This record gives sequence, structure tokens and C-alpha cells, in this order.
Amino acid sequence: MGEAGGTAPSLPFVVFGVDHHRTPVELREKLAVPIEGINRLLALLSTTPGASEAVVLSTCNRLECYLAGTPDRQQVITRLAEHQGVDAATLDAHAFWHPGMDGVRHLFRVVSGLESLVLGEYQIVHQVKTGYDIAHQGKFTGAVLNPLFQRALGVAKDVRNNTAIGKFKLSVASVAVDLAKHIHGEVERARLLVVGAGEIAELAVRYLLTAGVRELTIINRNEDRAHALAEEFRSVDFVPQVLPWSMLSDALTQHDIVVTSTAAPHAVITVADVKQAMRRRRQPLMFMDLAVPRDVEPSVGELSDVYLYNIDHLEQVVSANQQLRRDEVDAASALVDSLVTSYATDVRHDRGALMAQVAGYFADVIAAEEARLVGKLGLKDNPELKYGLERIGNKLQHQLLKYLRDHAHDPQAEKIIREILGL
Repeated sequence: MGEAGGTAPSLPFVVFGVDHHRTPVELREKLAVPIEGINRLLALLSTTPGASEAVVLSTCNRLECYLAGTPDRQQVITRLAEHQGVDAATLDAHAFWHPGMDGVRHLFRVVSGLESLVLGEYQIVHQVKTGYDIAHQGKFTGAVLNPLFQRALGVAKDVRNNTAIGKFKLSVASVAVDLAKHIHGEVERARLLVVGAGEIAELAVRYLLTAGVRELTIINRNEDRAHALAEEFRSVDFVPQVLPWSMLSDALTQHDIVVTSTAAPHAVITVADVKQAMRRRRQPLMFMDLAVPRDVEPSVGELSDVYLYNIDHLEQVVSANQQLRRDEVDAASALVDSLVTSYATDVRHDRGALMAQVAGYFADVIAAEEARLVGKLGLKDNPELKYGLERIGNKLQHQLLKYLRDHAHDPQAEKIIREILGL
């Protein structure tokens, strides 16, 4: 399957980079590129002898440079090492170099979450798309990288739709939200109480608000910190409430979900507190105790209509889900391999030029329509308008590219696409 060695790659393309699999964090930190610095690196890479196009992907776990052409590895290493201020020999020792279809396979695996620290995580799709968008807008992409990255984003969608690689939640906060939905059904009417201001609790609150919770109260021993946290969640139509610590027992009566994350050395919510609250309410009461040591006395979970989950319970679910995701890796990898083979067929049939023309056609249509609407509606620098138009264009483009892929051996397929778009 590999193309490394003395043979020339079937596609003038290479991926060079470092990631969490083979590179120590100390080196990855030095190689990280802030988003405002990506264009400078793209300009450097795209002018490397033998390279004509470039896309850069920089996350906390990887820095990857996707190059069209057949550049020399040592020249790329030297340029990147000098640009980032690291030793070239050290970079060389910890980096990978995937030319041709090996590089395509790597990109498809990355965007599908198969190379991520958290298997199947979906954030990588957004990160790849952002990296591609920056390069495309800076005119650093062309006939090789435009169709390749369009296909890669389609591969991510195919893998997510046809395997369960991303089905099982792998963060404590997201598991907590699923449990809340299980107990309360749809959580839009659930009243949320946050006790303390720990980082995990804050993340759980964000997940719950995204899931639909519309009523939030915050209690913390440090009331200034409670107000600061409330400000983080405040919006025009959403104003969290802050109560003093002395009202904690009374607040249990008025809320349906309680998330705790204090730094107290002992339990701050007792069985007596919860018994008193349950005598004055009819709905179930759910506790997510994310503190260590625990904030809620364990025997609270033995009370009728009270559901108590601590950090160990939630992490056990995360661990089980991690194994379930691992079970899906083989299926996702097989699908990626088949999609790499399909892309290789397109390249061999010289459809890369047509795919680039299709991508260019839709990019031109989107730009023209955006300019027309901006002028007509008097809009200026409206990211939502551009995002909406790009989504429509990408969906239409995906259908045409899928048609080409599904009819790889039909000589009429290319002719049909050209006639439809007037290419």
C-alpha cells in the first residue's frame, strides 16, 4: 500500500508533520502555529522548491503541512525548523513524511478522527476545514489540494454516517448531559443549580445550556466568583441567577439538576438537606458530583427519586464508551481505505483536473452571489451569509463529486458533469 522509497508517487502530493503519536509535547509546543501566523507559514511552504500549494493544520496534538508537488524532505524540514526556531535534526527524528496516496490515506484518517487522541472526535473536522479555508482564501490551494480537501471533508461525513466511531460520548461533561436527558427527558424545562465553580462543572453547564436548559442558578462561597461565572453565560435573553451560600439548602427544592464542583474538604450537601428538599418537591432530583473530595454524601443516592452520579460513575461510562469506539475502528479504517482506493481511481483517470474545475466553479458562484447580496442588502463582512452560501455550495458540489466517484468506470460521467456546469 505504501509509496515511500524510490518510486515516484501517483499524485504530486506529500504530508509532512508531527503528532501526538510520535512527537514529545515539548517539541509540539514549539511547533504550534497560532491562527494569525498560518498565512506566513503557508507562504514559506508554498514557495519551497518543488511545492506549489500548501495547507497547514495546527492543533494541540499536531502540526501537519500538506503540500502539492514533490518537494525535497530536507528542504521542507530546514525551512520549518528555521521558521519555528527548533533544531532541524530533532524535528527530522520525530516527524513523518507521507507522499502520494499514503498522504491521502493519512489525511482521510485524520479528518475521520482515526488519528486523534480521542478516537472519533468530531472537532478535528472543523479544524481541518478551518485550515483548508485559510489556505483557500489566501490562494495557496489549487488543482491538487482543492479537490483533495473537498473529498476529505466528504470522507469525514461518510465515516460518521456509516460507522459508530463517533456515537459514544467520551467526555465526563457530555455523559452527564446524556444522564440528565435520561432522567428528565428533554431538559428545556429543567432548572439547573451549580454549586461551586470548578472547570469540569463549568464545561457540564455549557453542555446543558447547549442541550436546551434555560434556567440557571449559581451558588459559590466566593460570591464574586459566582457573579463572574454568571457573566460568562449571560446573553441578551438569558440571565443566570446568583444566590448566597446560605441559601443552598433552600435552593435544592427549586431545582431539578444540581452540578457540584467545590474545593471543600468535606461534603457540603447532606442527606438531611436532600430529605428536606424532597419533602417539598414532586419531581426527581439529579446530582452530578464532579468534586474530589465529594460534595454530596454518598447515601443521598439511596433516597427515593434522587439520582446521584459522582466523578467515578461518569468516568466509568466514559471508559466503556472508549472501548466501544475502539471496536468501531476496524470498520472505519476499512471504509477509509476503500475511499482512498476510489480517490486513487479518479487520479488515475485524470479526473483531478475536473474535480478542481468543479471546486473552482462553486467557489466563483459563491463569491459572486455573496458580492451581489452584500450590495443589494447593504451588508458588510457578514460571516453568517458567507457560511450559509458555502454550506449550500459544498452540499451541491458533494453530490456532483459523489456522482463521479460512483461512476468511476463510466466514460460518460465526466462529459455529463462538464455539460451540467458548462465547463
